[in-house]
Amino acid sequence: MTKIVAISNQKGGVAKTTTTFSLGACLVELGYSTLVVDLDSQSNLTMAAGLDPDELTWTIADLFDSPGGAILEEIRSAVIQPTTMDGLTLLPADVRLASVERNLYDKDNYEYLLKQTLQFWPEFDYILLDCPPSLSAITLMALTAAQTVLIPVQSEYYAARGLGRLLDIVEAVQARTNPTLLYYLFVTMFDKRNNINHSVLEQLQTHFADHLLETIIGVDTRLRESPVAGEPIIHYAPSTRASEQYRALTREFDARINTQKSQEV
Repeated sequence: MTKIVAISNQKGGVAKTTTTFSLGACLVELGYSTLVVDLDSQSNLTMAAGLDPDELTWTIADLFDSPGGAILEEIRSAVIQPTTMDGLTLLPADVRLASVERNLYDKDNYEYLLKQTLQFWPEFDYILLDCPPSLSAITLMALTAAQTVLIPVQSEYYAARGLGRLLDIVEAVQARTNPTLLYYLFVTMFDKRNNINHSVLEQLQTHFADHLLETIIGVDTRLRESPVAGEPIIHYAPSTRASEQYRALTREFDARINTQKSQEV
């Protein structure tokens, strides 16, 4: 069964896209076939994979805008794109997704649209959803489709304060459309020289002990450079601290997911 993971936080600039691309590449390195899905009209994940969204014939916007999903079967193979890493595949986005999203609220049970769409790609071991930096209709669809939401939390005061609102949305989704949704947190952009970073980390460890992953992603300029090169960090700079941290995060997260699945059986 495909494991669907939403990477979400309504705050921008907390490494959602970096995490989606890096986690996807590390999962491939572990032997998993992985599809990463761009759910943001800004198309950052699409561009990080080295593609120009303006030059694509098909994107996820076409799938959401298709009456009754009729176009899905026709383009299911054409819409997904290879990346620079074998085994890592992209479902891209473009700017039209913003206008498509505005019309979603007029559709009955729109929350389930993404879940239904992803059923057309059962061949992947993992599907990672790069959510937009907002608590929008598309974010609600992603949380409805996912078995797990992975939340990157920047170790800054305001970023941690905003976490409560996202967890309120997670609880609402659990109550309405996805009762088995799980969530995990991890700290990103951590600067060990900064006292505030350490204070925020301690608070997260105290209040979210059962949900907080132990691996911490530190500040690393290579993580900002790799999207420009159109490569995941483990290809762009495979021996760097950031690559090793994302590898460790991936192993830890995968182990948590597999442990949870075995407990459910």
